[in-house]
Amino acid sequence: MQLHADWAVTLHCKAACPYVAAAVEDWDVDDPAGQPLEEVRRIRDELDERVQEFVDRLDEVRADQTAHDIRLRRLLPSLAEEFEATRSPEEIRACADAILADYDEVPVRSFILTLAHRRTRECLREETCAVLAGR
Repeated sequence: MQLHADWAVTLHCKAACPYVAAAVEDWDVDDPAGQPLEEVRRIRDELDERVQEFVDRLDEVRADQTAHDIRLRRLLPSLAEEFEATRSPEEIRACADAILADYDEVPVRSFILTLAHRRTRECLREETCAVLAGR
């Protein structure tokens, strides 16, 4: 699931966290394991405050293009190789970029790369790419 995330919040793990191919925010929050009840409550309250702050800036999170750009970089090499004889690199990039943008509001992004790759290939195979013509 983390490979498809657009934004990740990790808890005090710095470079030891699993790989997340997106924007990562590491919250320096103490581990409540084995702590006295008062400390656990303090940690709980700190997490609650941080989550509320995060929710307050969801527009900023949604506007971040990191995950989109990562997906685009993953799509382009195979598309460029397949269509280099018939399409310019600018056309290939513009088509893939526009199709990926169609999925910007999709809540579950597990299959975006597969769908975007298929749709981009179909469009670029046409004499006139409908995505580019519609711009």
